[in-house]
Amino acid sequence: MPVGTGKIIREIREFIASHGEDYGNWYIGITTDPISRLLDDHKVDINVDLWLCSEAFSNKEARMVEEQLISETGVTGDCQDGKTGQFVYAYRMSDNTQP
Repeated sequence: MPVGTGKIIREIREFIASHGEDYGNWYIGITTDPISRLLDDHKVDINVDLWLCSEAFSNKEARMVEEQLISETGVTGDCQDGKTGQFVYAYRMSDNTQP
């Protein structure tokens, strides 16, 4: 179920903080298919790696979340990657993930 940008930003910030992690160790992106993007493109092991996903109301709102978290927290991401979608995902980068 879609949620607003403020709630998604709060959830991502709280999730990262709850794991005592530096924001620079995290990647954020948007997509239409979060499981495929996480598993196939980023090589996230969903049973081992830390990750989360939220659905925004639109691609525009998802992009706003991505851009705001990159600029304010220093998470890694690529706002110019051409990806679209209403799902915002984040994961802690590890030796097995790409990037």
